[in-house]
Amino acid sequence: MRYIFICMLTIAAISAKAQHIDTLSADTSKTKKLKEVVVTATRTAKSLMQLPMPVSTISNKEIKNRGLVRLNEILAEQTGLSVLPDAHGQGIQIQGFSPDYTMIMLDGLPLIGRTTGILDLSRITTNNIDKIEIVKGPVSSLYGSEAMAGVINIISATPPLGGSGSVSARYGTNKNADISLNGGYATQRLSLSGFVNRYSSGGYTLVPQSGSPTVSPFIGYTLNGRLGYKFSDATNLKIQVRNYTNTADNNFLVDDDRITGDGTEKDLNISAGLTHKFTEKFTGDVRLYHAGYSTKSLLRNTADNSIYDETFFDQNFNRAELQGDYKILSSLRFTGGVGGQTESVVATRYNEKKTFQSGYAYGQADWTPLKKLNIIAGGRFDTHSVYRSQFSPKLAASYQLSDKFVILASTGKGYKAPDFRQLYLNFTNAVVGYSVFGTEEAAFELQKLQDQGQIASVLINPASLRTLNAESSTAYNFGYRYRPFTSLMWTVNVFRNNIRDLIDSEPIAIKTNGQSVFSYLNLQNVYTQGAETDVTFSFLKHWTVAGGMQYLEAYDQTVLDKIKAGQVFGTDQATRETVKVKKSQYGGLLNRSKYMANARIAYQDDKTGIITSVRAIYRGRYGFSDVDGNGIVNRDDEYVKGYVLFNASVSKLFMNNQLRLQLTGENLGNYKNPGAISNLPGTLVYAGITYNLNKQ
Repeated sequence: MRYIFICMLTIAAISAKAQHIDTLSADTSKTKKLKEVVVTATRTAKSLMQLPMPVSTISNKEIKNRGLVRLNEILAEQTGLSVLPDAHGQGIQIQGFSPDYTMIMLDGLPLIGRTTGILDLSRITTNNIDKIEIVKGPVSSLYGSEAMAGVINIISATPPLGGSGSVSARYGTNKNADISLNGGYATQRLSLSGFVNRYSSGGYTLVPQSGSPTVSPFIGYTLNGRLGYKFSDATNLKIQVRNYTNTADNNFLVDDDRITGDGTEKDLNISAGLTHKFTEKFTGDVRLYHAGYSTKSLLRNTADNSIYDETFFDQNFNRAELQGDYKILSSLRFTGGVGGQTESVVATRYNEKKTFQSGYAYGQADWTPLKKLNIIAGGRFDTHSVYRSQFSPKLAASYQLSDKFVILASTGKGYKAPDFRQLYLNFTNAVVGYSVFGTEEAAFELQKLQDQGQIASVLINPASLRTLNAESSTAYNFGYRYRPFTSLMWTVNVFRNNIRDLIDSEPIAIKTNGQSVFSYLNLQNVYTQGAETDVTFSFLKHWTVAGGMQYLEAYDQTVLDKIKAGQVFGTDQATRETVKVKKSQYGGLLNRSKYMANARIAYQDDKTGIITSVRAIYRGRYGFSDVDGNGIVNRDDEYVKGYVLFNASVSKLFMNNQLRLQLTGENLGNYKNPGAISNLPGTLVYAGITYNLNKQ
């Protein structure tokens, strides 16, 4: 914590010295958005400065100036966010929560495709978006399950009046190519827009001697179309279609056998929404949404052309929702809605088609009893065909001590429902020999293995496994926003999340081959807590400096209790003797860094068209593995050492800003850790070009 306070004092000193510089930045300040509007946190448009919960935004201009084109790239540079890789992609960690607990949305609607809990951010292009809104802390009171850690909402851009269009391309290291074509047309009533994106890579290998690529070569396409029509001043229609396809060229070794084949991934989203303003006080919305996600893989052994593995995964999601917004008084607004959804999965690792049905209702009051005080209270009730009903309340308030200083506090409950994998998975690894069964399948499948003589011992009788509860959390956030003048913004947030019924996999039996049989249980009571701070300061007309830091503690309370009782043992790294683990040795939950920070300096000169920035991202050491087999991190050799990544970009604008030439570099220090970090292939350098058909 002391590092955060030092940072705060330093920033305060900068603020005091910078007061006189404000007058020199008049031209810059005129272009600042004094009242930036956010919709994700409350489902209605609201000033960022007034919002009583931790929220940040990333503008389209900022993304373009940094030369970043995929969602994982831009999120990796944000304070308090950590991009985590696994075999199925790259997810995001917020306030110490795993990627499973953050909802990723496109224009307010959830994206699906979490085969192992992670939704791969690299498959999402930041092309043709207006901004990204990030809400930290539970938003289950509005969005239900998967919003336990927060929400990231990607908001599409609306074309300007008349015709518009652009073409952009980026090419660089590992034959990485990203090409986009945009087009739009708008009148006072009609709005049409769309884009096509092609994203491909030659892949890369971090361990050449393995004979297998870390990331296989792939080609992906995204097609997006949007239609808006204004029937009258009171009635608007919006329709959107997004289609993503990806094909990977798999080629790797297994026990000296060469395995090859193609893997395909498809993601389709279709939504329609109708908004009608019945009166000056009441507005209603109806929304329909369909999402489909599928993967297929066929792998063959090149020695005899036999099938090595064949898998598929098909997920469908359908939702209908009604929302109303009623301004009861000038100081009181009520937003509420009801909806229903169905979700189904058919996959190789499930015995048959599995289906969920659920319904929900939510309500929220936005009250400003005093000019400087804003209170938001609400809740959501969810019913489900498999797990018990959930109620998620939320209470938040902000108070303006002055026009420049706002304090904010919020508390709420979040939850995450058991997913298809945790309930119905039926998987046995053909190479290693272990098995994983969902709780609904465990008893039957374990009995089959016993009948076949494959079980040496039973650790937990699956018949005693109770139905999984939804994971739940109670969260507290407290902080402030301080804008002493238009060129300086400083935010601080302190948070605490108490998590109950965390679902984890545990061995329930040992096979005769020495491998385990796993299933899922509500086991742990976990907490995450910490603080983060962000500051942005513009000076001398062309310059901006910014930085942020997060301090995080993430612990399993059950482990802490056992350590206190002297029940946790480990192996001494030097002597290899069995010793009791002390509280000071316990490193907390895996993959959480106690310290993370970022800093950047940017320069922009509109007259010359030169834009450049240099960014640094620090991630402190974090637990990675359990070497001594006691289930926790407690030795130095179980950590990944801290590291710093340096990114930079430089752009030159020509032809009245219609043409942009850009050079971007990521991980310029060439940091690699092949054994622990698969999404850092070393230094990446890209050259890009963008041409706007319409003048900017």
